[in-house]
Amino acid sequence: MTDPILITGATAGLGRATAFALAREGNPLMLVVRDVDRGEKLASSLREAFPGVPVSVRGADLSDLSSVRSLAEDLIRDMEFPRTIVCNAGLQVVDGIQRSVDGFELTMATNVLGHVALLAPLLDHLRPGSRVVTLGSETHRGGLKAFGFPAARWPDMTTLLHPPADAPTGSSAGQVRYSTSKLACIVLAYEIDRRWKDRGVRAVSFDPGLMPATGLAREYHPAVRAIYSALTPLLVRLPGAKTVQESADDLAWLASSADAEGLMGQYVGARRAQQSSSLSYREGLGAEIWDTCVEVAGIEPVGA
Repeated sequence: MTDPILITGATAGLGRATAFALAREGNPLMLVVRDVDRGEKLASSLREAFPGVPVSVRGADLSDLSSVRSLAEDLIRDMEFPRTIVCNAGLQVVDGIQRSVDGFELTMATNVLGHVALLAPLLDHLRPGSRVVTLGSETHRGGLKAFGFPAARWPDMTTLLHPPADAPTGSSAGQVRYSTSKLACIVLAYEIDRRWKDRGVRAVSFDPGLMPATGLAREYHPAVRAIYSALTPLLVRLPGAKTVQESADDLAWLASSADAEGLMGQYVGARRAQQSSSLSYREGLGAEIWDTCVEVAGIEPVGA
C-alpha cells in the first residue's frame, strides 16, 4: 500500500476539505486529530465517499508535547511513515496570553513547536521523495496583502515561547502573535528543505489566502464575530480571497502531485512560487526556530 499523507488538524476547515480533496484522488490518509471521536466520524465519511481509500486516525494535541511525543514514538515503533506531512493544525488566540500545558505561549506552541516536535523524530525515517508542507499566511508580512492584519514581529524564539509578564495582551497583540507564528512556519519549511533535501525529503510552505468561510474570527468578541459573519459573502469576493474548497484543492495538489516537485523549498500560493517577507530570509532565522524548538521539546538534535 502507498504510504499515507498525514494531516494535522484534519477535522474542520481547511484540514477537513483537504482530506476530502486528497481522498478523491485516491491518496491514503492518516488523520491526526485532537478529538478522536470527531476524527473517526470524519474517517467514516471519507471511507463512505471514497470506498477503497485507506483512512486511519491518530490522536494527538499539537499543543501538548507529551501527546506529540507519544504519536511520534508510535509511528516509529509501528514503522508507519507518511510520504507527506501536512502541518495544518493551528489556532489564533486574541483574548490575552494563553499558555500550553507545558507553559509555552499557546499560539506558538500549537502552530510551530508542536509540529517541530512531531517532525524532528520522523524526518530521518522518511523515504526519499517525501514532503513536508507547512501552513504559512500573508498575515506574516502585514499591509494590504494581509488585508490590514499586523505584520510579524521577531524578538527571538525563546521570548516568543515565553512572553514576559508585561507583554501586551490586547487583540492586536494576539494578531501579531498569530502572524509571527505564520512567519515561523514559512521559515521552518525553508530550514527543513535546506537540512533534508540531500536525503530526498523536501519541504514547502503554503499560503491558503484569506478564507472567510473557515471561521477566522471564531476567537473574537461576539460582536466582532457577528460583523465578520455578515461581511463574509463580500469578503470572499476580494482579490486574494479564497473559498475553502479552492485552497484545499491547491493544498492537496502541493502535497501529492508530481507536478509540484519544482516548487519545493519555496513559499507557494495558488500553485505558484512567491516571495515571502524580507524578514523570512534573515540568515540564521530558520536554525534559531528549529534548534530552539528541538531543545525545549527535549529532542535529540537531528538533521545536518
